[in-house]
Amino acid sequence: MKKIDIFVCSHAGMHACASWEEAVDSFPVTGITLPGELDFASLGQLLTHSAAPAIRPVPIPGRELYVCNAAIALAFERMTADNLADIAVAWAQTAPWAGLEVNPVDLAGFLLELQSKWQQCATPDKALFLWLDA
Repeated sequence: MKKIDIFVCSHAGMHACASWEEAVDSFPVTGITLPGELDFASLGQLLTHSAAPAIRPVPIPGRELYVCNAAIALAFERMTADNLADIAVAWAQTAPWAGLEVNPVDLAGFLLELQSKWQQCATPDKALFLWLDA
């Protein structure tokens, strides 16, 4: 199981944080626990209709930190709640959830909360940062 906290902030803002606690106090955050390895490829493909890598590592010593590609972040700006619910149903049938009895409604709730956090952040150069094992 991989516990992941997802923050919405700028690159400069994330680099300036001294700790996970400071990031939680400073930026909108939501979380999810994945059943295995860090796998956002299927979600990235569903949101963007692209096979481009969904995430890339962020080189900050002492942190297991990743950032989502810009197309994923922009998808949260244009998607409706119905779009995200449909994506949740498809995501529940792909990696990392395939073969598990995950409720698509739970995944839709996560996606809607992430969209809400994205919309709350007024930072113009914001991104989605994934902090593992926080």
